This record gives sequence, structure tokens and C-alpha cells, in this order.
Amino acid sequence: MIIDGHTDVLWALKREMRPFSEESEIGHVDLPRLRKGGVGAAFFAIFPSWSDFDIYRGVDQWFKLIEDPNNQLMQIKRVEDLEKCRLENKVGAILHFEGSGGLDSDLMNLRNYYRLGLRSIGLSWSNVNKFATGVSYNPQTGEGLEIDRGLTSEGRELVKEMNDLGIIVDVSHLNEKSFWDVIEVTTKPLIASHSNAYSVCGHFRNLKDDQIKAVAEKNGTIGLNFCVAFLHSEKKKEVILLEDMRKHIDYIVDLVGIEHISFGSDYDGATVPDVVKDVSYFPILVKHLEDNGYSEEDIEKISSKNFIRVMKDVWN
Repeated sequence: MIIDGHTDVLWALKREMRPFSEESEIGHVDLPRLRKGGVGAAFFAIFPSWSDFDIYRGVDQWFKLIEDPNNQLMQIKRVEDLEKCRLENKVGAILHFEGSGGLDSDLMNLRNYYRLGLRSIGLSWSNVNKFATGVSYNPQTGEGLEIDRGLTSEGRELVKEMNDLGIIVDVSHLNEKSFWDVIEVTTKPLIASHSNAYSVCGHFRNLKDDQIKAVAEKNGTIGLNFCVAFLHSEKKKEVILLEDMRKHIDYIVDLVGIEHISFGSDYDGATVPDVVKDVSYFPILVKHLEDNGYSEEDIEKISSKNFIRVMKDVWN
């Protein structure tokens, strides 16, 4: 079973006006392609989450999606739900907020969303909110801009409350100062749901070696992002190879071990290589890893077990 740590299919379905239950040539994710790809569960991001209205609207869309029997989805709230999902031949859906700006400072709606099944939050997208600071960039040049601001006092309380409730903290999109503030505050494992290795591709959204080590020291995991710009600094989607993707996996494994790398495709939210052009192509990437020295046990850890370990440690 594959667990995909980050998809933007909710955002794509609304934008592209296509049904989830039918296979499409548009976008990257739908039920038939998830089945072909062997994806047993995925994190479904609500994006944007910048305002309370954004979140209200996203959660409403989320429940419409999972409550439609044609979509064959099951909401995952506990680790045990994954096995139930498998037995009932459903695809597991994990509710994730990509950004925390729509939460109130007293965290009342955070607790209510937890009751509704929220199990993971990226503290910021590439913007600034009242809790955290994301990696900013110049839209004209595409270059990253580092802002001298980390977690606010409210952001520190948010991380503590997420730890107490059992909501996974996701550090993808955070700037370095916010990242290190999270490392200081959190008492639970965390994830970088869709980030790669900066030493392999020097994109501002990728993680530097000391950040990768810090995620590993917290017993967390990093989801390999399939976004072209995060995989290679010069190649376009037509010429990126599976080995370009594997280089990030190899690098993280060599640096911190096989227990700290997973998949976080960013499907439906990024331009991805032709070699993995939609979610049905996961088996091709897995076969490539098999052919290049990764054992069955290794691949099980990358595919799902590393995420499951974090879920067990965080979800109370």
C-alpha cells in the first residue's frame, strides 16, 4: 500500500469541474487512477486555508466528497482505520489543512475541526499568517525571499495544542526560522509532507541537511515532492528521469536512514515529470527503486510504514 503525503485534488476538482469517481485526462488524481497506482490512502489538502471562510468552504467540499458512495473513500481518523479501509476496499482520506491562517487565536475552531477528523496541518503556505511564516518568493523571478520572522507566540501555542490533540505538524512551506521554532517547541514527531533535499536541488522550498537531520531526530518523515522545480534545477518535465527523483531518496537515506523518507507527490498542485505524470504511475517509481537496490522492506517503509509510524506516535 502507498500512502501519499500530499495531494491537492480537492483544489483541482473545484477548479477543473471534474468528478472524482471517473477517470480523467485532466489533472493527476481521481478514484480510478488511485486504484491503478496502488494508493491505499492519501492526505487531502484543503487549500487555501488563509481565512475562516476558506476553511469552511473546503471542509464542506471535503465532506461532500467522502460522503458520496461513488467515490469509495473512507475518512481516516485513527491508524486502525487504515486496515478497516483495506478490508472494505476503500481509499483512505486524511484531512489536512495547507495553512493555518483561517484558525482563530484561541484555537476553538482547531479543536472543533479535530472533532471532525482533522489530522494534519501545514502551519503556513508560502505566506505569512498570525501563527507562522512561510518561505516567500518573488513571483517575477521565482527566487526565494527569507523573512526574519518565525513562529509567533500564538504559533507556539498552536504547535503545543496540535501535539496535545494529536494533529500532525507539517513543516513543508515554512521558512527556516519558523522551521527551527517548530523543532524547539514540538514534543511529537513531525513531517515535511512534500519537500526534497536542498543539496540535490537548491530550490528554496527544499530542506537543507541540518533540517533533514532535525526531522529525523524528531522521528519524523519527509515526503518526496514530485514537483519539477524541486527535483532538478535545470531540467523540464519532459526530460526528468526516475533517477533524478531517486537521487533525493538516496541522499536522504544516506544522510539519516530509510526510516525518514516517504512519498508526498503534490499531485494536482504542481507540474510533475512525464515519467510520473499522474497518480497511476506510482508502480513505475516503485519498480525503479526495486531495480536500484531498495529491498521489499525498504520500499514498504517509503511507501507507507514511515507515515504510519508518525501517525501512531502523534494520533492519540
